[in-house]
Amino acid sequence: MGDITETELFEDLMHEMVVDERWEDIYRISSSLNREVSILIDSDDSIWIDWGNQSEVTLSPPYGAKIPFKLWVHTHPNMLAYWSFTDQNSLQIATNILETAYVLGGDGLLSTSSNCSPGSETIRGLSWSKETVSSWIEVQEGVV
Repeated sequence: MGDITETELFEDLMHEMVVDERWEDIYRISSSLNREVSILIDSDDSIWIDWGNQSEVTLSPPYGAKIPFKLWVHTHPNMLAYWSFTDQNSLQIATNILETAYVLGGDGLLSTSSNCSPGSETIRGLSWSKETVSSWIEVQEGVV
């Protein structure tokens, strides 16, 4: 049996944090590395983690991921949570195959869902809800 590499340990830790919904910890790691991270949970509950650069990561379903996707989470390291132009494009592309999306920022978690209630705002004319940012304290208390 071979030795476990640091990369494998890090990937296992990230996977564990996703399962435990430790979004603030994931945001802090992303910020400390100054790289965006994208997390996709598919219809089989498989977790796919992808690292971008310091200012961009797109929704890029890997080969083998099964639609519809339950959740896409990504970070804006050392920035506030907001829907960037790239994020909005990703949501537009994923309109029929993605249920929920989160963006993690220094101020907390911003979420949206394709299952909008009447009167919800839209993102670029799509049927995505436009929520307010939930602070990290609200996230820890389970308000989200």
